[in-house]
Amino acid sequence: MTLPTQVLAWGQEGHSIVAEIAQRRLDESSLAKIRALLAAEAPAVDHPAVALSSIASWADDYRATHSDTASWHFVDIPDDRSTYDPDVDCKSGACVVDAIARFKSVLADCSKPAADRLQALKFVVHFVGDIHQPLHATDRWDAYTGKDDQGGNLVPVTFFGQATNLHAVWDTGLIMHTVYDWGAYVVRLETNWFQGRELSGLAGGSPEDWAADSHRLAHEVAYDIPDDGVIGVKYLAKAQPVVDRQLALAGIRLARVLEEALAPTPSCK
Repeated sequence: MTLPTQVLAWGQEGHSIVAEIAQRRLDESSLAKIRALLAAEAPAVDHPAVALSSIASWADDYRATHSDTASWHFVDIPDDRSTYDPDVDCKSGACVVDAIARFKSVLADCSKPAADRLQALKFVVHFVGDIHQPLHATDRWDAYTGKDDQGGNLVPVTFFGQATNLHAVWDTGLIMHTVYDWGAYVVRLETNWFQGRELSGLAGGSPEDWAADSHRLAHEVAYDIPDDGVIGVKYLAKAQPVVDRQLALAGIRLARVLEEALAPTPSCK
């Protein structure tokens, strides 16, 4: 995942799912402030109806013309190491862990121009989704060739008869194979994943914690593929609960991050 051409995390569908889950859990004060920021960009739009999903993939579009932001979307924790080391994995703050903290701080600062805070909002919405995609928190190196697999992008697989790569399977394949419409996927999670589940402790943790957990899931589940690279029903049965969990957790954690950033302070009402 060291190249800017890596596949985009979750794809538009996954990022929209995360944003919608978050929006459903935001308090009215935070929603009002988000609408005000969006209104500064496009005053003619009816912003009370604007959804966070409309900006959820903006950071990927921005990266296409700003390659210097590519490393902000992931963190390369080596697959053979179980812990996150900021001095090694996030040099100069150029990884998703630091990017979340950095842009959360900008969003929370009312002294910043509205345009800067709006951009920070867009980055935060996207990056909280990115860090929960397991293959955006790991990297495998081949000791013989000295090359890495770019977070599964260079791992060829066949997914239900289609030739693709492992990263793409996790970005979009597992989601789209389950429910083709992202809105229906949100309903599925709200009905089957959230119902009856105690959520109070799940929204917590830090980006460092989330990255370490995603890394664990990549090692235990995402990379557990047959030697021939042909994956189907058996792999789906193991991976789908992880995808559901990560999308749901990303949504409730994004809501928490946004509410913290937009909470009133003496200098920022």
